[in-house]
Amino acid sequence: MRRGEGLLRLPPSPTPAATCHASTPPDLFYNLQALRGYAAVSVATFHFALIPAASVPWPYGSFGVDLFFVLSGFIIAWSTRAGHHGFLMHRAIRVLPAYWIATGLFGVIVLIAMPTEAALGWIGRSLLFLHGTDGRPPLLFVGWTLVYELVFYLLYAGALRAGPRRAPFLAIAALPVLAYGGRLIGLAPRDWPLLIEFAFGLAIFLWVDRRRTPFPPGAALALVLVAAALLYLLELGLHGRDGGAADQIRVAALGLPAAAVVLGLVQLERAGFALRSRPVLALGAASYAVYLLHPIVFSFVLPVAPGSYARRFAVFTLLLAITIGVSLAFRAWIEVPMLRFMRRCLTGIAAAPSRATANVPSSREGM
Repeated sequence: MRRGEGLLRLPPSPTPAATCHASTPPDLFYNLQALRGYAAVSVATFHFALIPAASVPWPYGSFGVDLFFVLSGFIIAWSTRAGHHGFLMHRAIRVLPAYWIATGLFGVIVLIAMPTEAALGWIGRSLLFLHGTDGRPPLLFVGWTLVYELVFYLLYAGALRAGPRRAPFLAIAALPVLAYGGRLIGLAPRDWPLLIEFAFGLAIFLWVDRRRTPFPPGAALALVLVAAALLYLLELGLHGRDGGAADQIRVAALGLPAAAVVLGLVQLERAGFALRSRPVLALGAASYAVYLLHPIVFSFVLPVAPGSYARRFAVFTLLLAITIGVSLAFRAWIEVPMLRFMRRCLTGIAAAPSRATANVPSSREGM
């Protein structure tokens, strides 16, 4: 099998002690990149199946959100273990501009369909992740999960001030307080139990960072398969539930199996088994675009009445294909160039003080 295709048997990963101090630490887990794509597609297909025109009997996929939260906890801790300069700004430019662009694209549709004043108000609130006084959610209703992400980033940025080695422990201790303490002292109208899922990812990082020997490949694969099966089985029990009590159940029913999937995939890769299929990894790289753009794609068929099962299945499949194609294009033509430009700007800003105060350029300029 050629390099870059399929499931490859790789040399075992370095021990955690080596990876933490290596000059070029492996910052990409191929299996987790693939999992990102799977999580995004799962959320998209779950929403597609709720639309009358594409209402196939597929009540699965909301667990993609739980996978994302656990992944964020692990990846943020892993990527900052050796340094965290500009962490919060880099997280902001990774999340916010793409969300604003997608909201603007959706806003064009809303401006055509609604009175201008009402549409502009909705767009403006959506850019700030705000609900309207009538309870109307942001245009991109998946934005509620980004609020959780941003809250976690703020918390972790504060924890990093104590150093990258202490940060995971501090964040794990602080997340339950943030999840439940705000309501208890009157600072928040409700609990945020899903924040605990970020702690699961941090705990996985601490395990991987300190345990020298990975799981046997068979045990790691079994963990992934059993946990994935539990995600599908337990999601059905959460349908129709809403509110804080449902979120607390969700942390156990979906958050723990999601954490087990992430742990198993990391252990598989450390044991030498990584999924390096280029199309799969490309979809993983475009997962954020899939997540943001799929509500825009299905908005075009919302008024369409349901037809026969064959027709609904065809619409469902077409929506998925269009979403993936549009997302890959958005990633290549908009997201990547925008991120490169903004990171160059950040690098220039960071280097400016040293150039202004020293005649000899620093060896760190441009990094």
